[in-house]
Amino acid sequence: MSANHSKLNEIIKSSLELRAQNLRSLAVFDLDSTLFNVSTRTQQILNEFAKLQGLPELEKVEVKIQDWGIKEAVIRAGYHPEKDLPMLEKLREYWFEKFFSNEYVHYDVPYAGAVSYVLELFKSGCEINYLTGRDQHRMGRGSLEVLKKWGFPCEAMQLILKPERTIDDGLFKKNWFINLDRAQYEKIYFFENEPVNINAVLETSPDVEIIFLDTTHARRETVAAQIQRIFHFGRS
Repeated sequence: MSANHSKLNEIIKSSLELRAQNLRSLAVFDLDSTLFNVSTRTQQILNEFAKLQGLPELEKVEVKIQDWGIKEAVIRAGYHPEKDLPMLEKLREYWFEKFFSNEYVHYDVPYAGAVSYVLELFKSGCEINYLTGRDQHRMGRGSLEVLKKWGFPCEAMQLILKPERTIDDGLFKKNWFINLDRAQYEKIYFFENEPVNINAVLETSPDVEIIFLDTTHARRETVAAQIQRIFHFGRS
């Protein structure tokens, strides 16, 4: 049995046992690169920009699932970060405007097994929340629409977004767990792909069990503690 399969099954089993004892459990999921593959969002934006600017070589490049942002794909297309700076700055501005928007989150695709796992966990009695670095103004409506479109269990109250985009993601998530009445839950899980956010939560909420989704991240930090690491939601 893989580490993925073993850990994911263990959480389901624990949730069922706690429900039988009338005890509460909570699973908190990040969205980007945790439940959703966002490379498809970037691919759409890159293709649109390439067509607008008449750059066929850029239109042909594939955004890979492990890419972070647009830089790696652009380099694979043959562009140089310094020599082609004017075009790259224009692309980054275009990407930034589209990527963080209600409309373009609809290009995201859940990772294999993500929907079925969250649904099974929900049915086992575990409460579900989604805690994201997306902000309410630019991405709130679209995020809720996409969760529902793919069949994730979700009501508006379960989706927690930043009230302002300028708030640091790690600080936002750390403070959310600090302010959560954690005593009402026998067990709390946090699924997250970004080491910066994981380290921030670990610093002040050591009672939260964090599952590191090792998909892709900003490469700014590494996970400081020995915690459970999984690569996907597959269970076979």
